[in-house]
Amino acid sequence: MSGSKQKTVLVVEDHPDSRDLLCEILAHKGLSVMAASDGVEAIALMQSQAPSLVLTDLRMPRMDGMELARYIKSDERFGHIPVALISANLPAANARVPEISAFLLKPCSVDHLLTTVTQLLR
Repeated sequence: MSGSKQKTVLVVEDHPDSRDLLCEILAHKGLSVMAASDGVEAIALMQSQAPSLVLTDLRMPRMDGMELARYIKSDERFGHIPVALISANLPAANARVPEISAFLLKPCSVDHLLTTVTQLLR
């Protein structure tokens, strides 16, 4: 990644194997990675370090990806942070999702994931 400051991606995923794999792929690309198991944990992490990008699953316990995206975009400290949704489930057809910068359908190729992340970090 170009630029003097290392970019940080917050991965929010309730399945440990999926979370670990996403973190490993992003770290291998040279990104700093933080991980949370749901939206509540993600918000707690963001209080101490704001990420450059949030990559979140849709369906999770306590706070799902859409609720997390709405929270991020409504908070003046975090509203500038792009949020990418990665899920095996499509959002409801009638759902308006202006909070989402990108949507990746699982399973997602590593190339597609990294291309999307790179674009959102520009």
